[in-house]
Amino acid sequence: MRKVIFSSDLHARPDEPERIECFRQFINKIAVSSDRLYILGDLFEFGFVFQDRILPSYEPLVEEITGLIRKGLVVYFLAGNHDLWMSQYLRKRGLRIVLEGEIHELFGTKVQFFHGILREEDVLSRFAWQVMNNPTAVWIYSLLPYRMGFNLALKIAQLSRKRNLDFRAKFSVQRLKTTDSEAEVIISGHHHHPCKFSYDAKDFYIIGDWISHFTYLEMTSQGLRLKTFRR
Repeated sequence: MRKVIFSSDLHARPDEPERIECFRQFINKIAVSSDRLYILGDLFEFGFVFQDRILPSYEPLVEEITGLIRKGLVVYFLAGNHDLWMSQYLRKRGLRIVLEGEIHELFGTKVQFFHGILREEDVLSRFAWQVMNNPTAVWIYSLLPYRMGFNLALKIAQLSRKRNLDFRAKFSVQRLKTTDSEAEVIISGHHHHPCKFSYDAKDFYIIGDWISHFTYLEMTSQGLRLKTFRR
């Protein structure tokens, strides 16, 4: 294995095609030359298989990724709070699903993955998580007319994203989720602010986003580096 790439938080939206195009260039210029690509959640602003369909504007991006899989790139996906309902669909398209807290050994290092590394303490975030993981709620939502369902969800998703942008203001070690004792490196998306810090003999990396930072992680036998994609 030569190189592994990690990305998160594209938040692809049909009304912001330039961001999707930037990510498309990234996977074709950077990710394609790696052995593995890990996408750690929120690839979509609202990812939902709605009445057996996804948003038409998302289909070219999914096809772009699956095209790289056909060329030999191994792509992993860990669902975020904006695309919790996409795992089964993406699995069928060839992506390998990673679960929250799963550990992979890369270049002899045990790496643990999270979509978000901080515990959500506010009531609204916990309630939204419970609703999105409730099969009855998902079924009721699927009964809405196609356009109404997507338009409503995109507005709610944008509000949720704006509430999670200020990682530095929210951060404290007391809010860190419990990590596995064997993990040496922790990689997380969700918090949008790219950074690295160490705690409890582990190195933590927050990847950043494709909204204002355009950052990703690159791992080789030499270690991990936070990098910025320049078109």
